Amino acid sequence: MRKFLPIWFVLSLLLSGLLHAQSLEESSPQSPMIEIESDRLEVNTLTGEAVFEGNVRAKKDAITLSSSLLRVRYNPETSTLSSLVATGEVSIAWEDKEASCTEVTYDLESATMVLSGDVLITRGPEQISGQKVIMDMASNRQIVEGQGGRVKIRVNTEHESGILKWEN
Repeated sequence: MRKFLPIWFVLSLLLSGLLHAQSLEESSPQSPMIEIESDRLEVNTLTGEAVFEGNVRAKKDAITLSSSLLRVRYNPETSTLSSLVATGEVSIAWEDKEASCTEVTYDLESATMVLSGDVLITRGPEQISGQKVIMDMASNRQIVEGQGGRVKIRVNTEHESGILKWEN
């Protein structure tokens, strides 16, 4: 029995390494890069704020955001992004979903995105609408608020609905 222990140990290490490599291949790689383009950029290195104005387009992996203005806050000491606030006819496209609203706030540290102002999220014929949508990507929790109006949702009852699935 003791002579098989080293063989078992080596086999278990190889097997776990192969399983880990396979899981890495199956998951889609996330890039740490974000690309932003606009008509104008103003950066204040003292406050750690960058303001992109005019025809703003930001892209990270499969997510594309368009807006009139994008305010990016970052830590001046480490240069790491902490939040993004987009305003003015905001549209977001990712995977097979699209969203439109008047403002989006994305807190990178808490992985929370808040869409506000005539929010409409579509996935094919499915829709969610309200005045405010809060997406907590860390806990996979979403809250849709009417704020004086009604929350409306249209989902397909014959197939699995993907409109309610939000992942970072």
